[in-house]
Formats: sequence, structure tokens, C-alpha cells
Amino acid sequence: MRSFYSNCFILFFILSGISCNEKEKPNNDFGTVSFIGIELLNPSSFPSGKISTQNVWEHTYQNRITIQFESSTGQKSNLEIQPNDFSIPYSIELPTGTYSLSSIRSTDLYSDILPIWVNQEITINPGTQSLTLEATSDYGLFTLSNKNLGTSTPLLVPQNVQLFSRDDFFYLYALKDQAMSIRINLLDNESYFRFNWQVSSYSHRHLDLYFTDQNASSFSFSPVDFSLDQNFIELNANGIPSSLSPIILADLETSQNENSGLAYIQNRLFSINDGGNSSEIFELDPLTGKVIRAINVKNSTNKDWEDLAQNDTHLFIGDFGNNTGTRKDLSVLKIPITDVLAKEEVDATRLTFSYSDQSDFSGNGGNHNFDCEAFFFWNDALHLFTKNRLDQKTSHYTLNPNSSNAIALRTGSFPVDGLITGASISPEGNVVLLGYQENGFSSKSFVWLFSDYSNSDFFSGKASSIFIGSPGLLSQTEGIVFEKEGNLFISGERISLGGQSLPARISKIDFTGLF
Repeated sequence: MRSFYSNCFILFFILSGISCNEKEKPNNDFGTVSFIGIELLNPSSFPSGKISTQNVWEHTYQNRITIQFESSTGQKSNLEIQPNDFSIPYSIELPTGTYSLSSIRSTDLYSDILPIWVNQEITINPGTQSLTLEATSDYGLFTLSNKNLGTSTPLLVPQNVQLFSRDDFFYLYALKDQAMSIRINLLDNESYFRFNWQVSSYSHRHLDLYFTDQNASSFSFSPVDFSLDQNFIELNANGIPSSLSPIILADLETSQNENSGLAYIQNRLFSINDGGNSSEIFELDPLTGKVIRAINVKNSTNKDWEDLAQNDTHLFIGDFGNNTGTRKDLSVLKIPITDVLAKEEVDATRLTFSYSDQSDFSGNGGNHNFDCEAFFFWNDALHLFTKNRLDQKTSHYTLNPNSSNAIALRTGSFPVDGLITGASISPEGNVVLLGYQENGFSSKSFVWLFSDYSNSDFFSGKASSIFIGSPGLLSQTEGIVFEKEGNLFISGERISLGGQSLPARISKIDFTGLF
């Protein structure tokens, strides 16, 4: 009997011991995650190697981010962090398992800090583990060196919002997919230009203005977590940018391969092709460049159509292309605007003319000063600007639009250092001449801006030249027209260069403040 009770006691003691030992084991159903830093996730890759911290833009994030942890069973917990300070890690204890992490995504259009948000998945295991938060951003960065500028702070326009400043820079973070325009005042505090920026996430657009006698590359950012597009713009002696870049809107359809002129009438965009093509005017979508319709000029042949001009009542087609210099049938076609806007077929009145100073029609092997590809209407007259292959100037002629057989009177010339292919004038009287320098792979497209002149003597006032890029990017620039004051469309024809072909293109550029 004693043996039975002894055995029971021993068994009870053993079972009790097992129970006690199980209660003393650690709880394996929870784990602690400790966040020791934050990393921007950028799909782009950048060159590796040692980078000077002086040339790296250091992002500042929002002061606080609340991170929500959601388990596979739907349980939610929050952790608040200060993403600019990880001197002490941020920790949270949660049941083990898989969690999705998220935070609020900013939709502010612009900011002085880089808005970031979290969207990642982690697995919490027993014990403590250290992790880095993965952050995403929908924002791009614009920076501007604070030198060679006027005293006014750069502005977002038309919002009229000042850029932020840090050290030697003005800057702004902006939400992706915006077309932003930044007004930058120049040293005279009267002239300014607008730098247009198409925002994309993880992109850094930097702008530096310099004079010829300054070192353009004295400072250069290094790409780390944002791709870098660094622009150095040279200023001429008057403090005006010597180069600006258009925004390419679209490749044009093949029917526009030899696009040669533009007109903008009642918010509608029109184009023509040059010689040997159909006698049609095309209406284009101003946003996409797509052909909306074709208008047949049924009583005319396209011998060498080169530009479009307009007044309140008529559209003019310049059939005055004269590559060889031997033409004696130069003309302008005149079509009622009401017909152009409403009809599929139109009739034109032909105005023939000759140059007041041309007596030699031999053409000199193509090296002559009587080709023309540019004109506009102003003060009751048509104003023609020649494409001088002989002396790289342009001559200005005036022509009566109401005479059936007129003389184009030469009023002067200007050294444009290239070939003029298009012209336009704003309602305010600001003049733009478009052209290019013909130097093969190193060719450059340019514009000349004229303002503050007397009467119709366009070359008597303020004149500035601005390079706008390579024909290898813009196509061969041929047509230009004001959309509104300062803003212009530019078109180019298809080119073949070095065995490669570039389609005809349409672009936009903003010269507001530079006239």
C-alpha cells in the first residue's frame, strides 16, 4: 500500500514539474521589429563609387509619418516615426506573422520637403529584428543656383508662389506629371524668362546661369537617389539666356514630313508642306499634333509653299520658296479665314510679286539672297524675311497684300548668322524669326527676338538671339507661330542624318519676359 501511495506521489511530482517548466518557457507568439533607418526605393540605377557629400542634395522628409501595420487576419496597429531622425530606433512588438505596412500618400502639388510614403511587406518572427523602412515618393525636385539672378525670388507661375531657399539654392519639390513654369528674374530685374519643367518622380532638374567669362561647371550635383538633369544656361552680355529648350509635344504624322509653316487662328492650329506636296492646308490638334482635317486649295498648285501668315480676314500662303534663285513667278495665296475654318475645299486669290532689288536670276549656283521661307502680316502689309545662303543675313521686304502684281520693297537687313525659315509676330508687336545653322551634325536651331522698334523697322530696336537645340532633336525647324504672348509653337520637317531618320516634330517654347 505504501508503495502505491509513494508511486502516486512521485507521479504527481513529475507531472507538476512538467507543468511548471512549460509555464516558465518564453512566449514565442510575439516578436519585436526595430526600424533603424529609411531608404528611398528608386527604380533607376546610378553609377557606383565614392561621391562627395558636398555635391549631394540631402532630402528633408515630413516631420512625422504614421505607419499602419495590418496582419493577414486584418488586425491593425500604428507606429509613429520621425523619418529625419533615426538616432534612436523605432520599435514595435506585435504577434508573429506577415504584415503589410502603409502610410498616407501626399497629394500636395508642391512642397519644401520631399513627401514620402511607405508601402512594403514584412514578416515578424520571435525575438527582435532590425529592419530598414522602404519609402516611395511621387515627387521630383527642381533646384536653381542663386547666382546671376535678379533680386526677386523665383516664382511658380501662374500660381505666383515663391520657391523655397536653402544654402545657395532656390528649390521646390513638385508632384509628378505636372507641367510647371518657373519665372526667373535676370540681373536687370526687368527681363525674365520662364523655365518650363515637366515633373517626373525621382527626377532632379538643376539649373545654373553663367556668363561666358565664368566657369559653367564650377558646381555639379551627383545623382544618388534621383536621376539628374543638369542645365547650364549661358547668359549673353545683356544678361539674356543664349539658349533655351522647347518642350517636344509630339512626332507628327507622315503627311507632315515636309511641314514648312504654321498659323494659329481662333485657338486652332494649321500647317502646310513645302514644294512638290499636295495643295492642302492641314488642321492639327494643338495638344497632340494629330491631323484633324485636310483643306484642299483647289485652284492652286504647291510649287514651293513655305510659310503661313494671317490678318483678321484672310490666311496667306507664301508660295515664294526659291532655292535656285531663278524663280520669276513668286506669289502669295490669299484665302478668306471663314472658308479655312469651315470648308473642306477653298479657292485662293493669287498675288504675284518680285523683289525690288533683284535683277540677276542666274541663281549663282544656289548661293544667293533671294530665297524666302518666312513672313507675317503687320500694319496693313506683309513682311517677308529672306533665307540668305550667300551672306547668312536676312533681308526684310514689305508687300502690299491687296495688289495682284506688286513689288516687294527692301527695307533693310540683319546679320542672323544662319538661314531664316519662319517668322511670327504677336498682337503686341513682338517679332520672332526662326532658323538654323547648317553645319551637319553640329547644326543648331535658333530664334531672333525683336522688340522696342520704331514703326515697322523691326531691326531698329532690341534684338536677342537664343539657341533652342539641335535639328537632330527638334527636326529641321521650319514653322513658328505665337499661340499667345510669349508662347509659341515650332514645327520641323523630317530629316535624315548619318544614316538615321528623325520624324517631323512639333514643339512649344516660352519667351515671355525676354522681349
